Amino acid sequence: MMVKCKMPRCGKSFPTLITHIKRIHKLSSIEYLKRFPHAKLFSGEYRRKVSNSAKKRFLDDPTLREKVASRTFDFVKNKKLAPLLKRDYKSAKICLKYSLWKPSIILYGSIIEAILMEKFPKARDFYRALETSYREGVISEKQYHQIHMVRDLRNFVHLHKELSEDSEINEYWARTFADICESIIKRFRR
Repeated sequence: MMVKCKMPRCGKSFPTLITHIKRIHKLSSIEYLKRFPHAKLFSGEYRRKVSNSAKKRFLDDPTLREKVASRTFDFVKNKKLAPLLKRDYKSAKICLKYSLWKPSIILYGSIIEAILMEKFPKARDFYRALETSYREGVISEKQYHQIHMVRDLRNFVHLHKELSEDSEINEYWARTFADICESIIKRFRR
């Protein structure tokens, strides 16, 4: 199952539209969803594939559940930041469990930002840290586009931003942020 692009005269299908709409249509995920409310950016099959991959890793490595459940963020050099990341990570997991979508999105977004800013302290802001991460090959192109989506949606901490964007904060986005955060943590742990 693929997700079909809703842009006029396009109609191409992909497992995920993030890169396609950014590269071909020059739209952020927020802009796309504003034009097409309730559109999906990831196919159900893509989500299941990611989920099944994670489940398989858990089955293959019995110690993995313990590692994931108690993130140490030992790859973070700033020893004052690591416990804050661990705290917010734990809080984000709780928010996700209890259907608190907006807080989980904000927490996962701040974790991603903190990790990138820690890796590139001279970057001065999230956008520059993201650009540097991609340029230096620290994150993949797919992660680069996903994190741009994170940058857009995490600003919904401001209620006026949420109103002006007229976008729905829901489980889909909360789980997407959780998946992105996990992939970034995994990438930086290597």
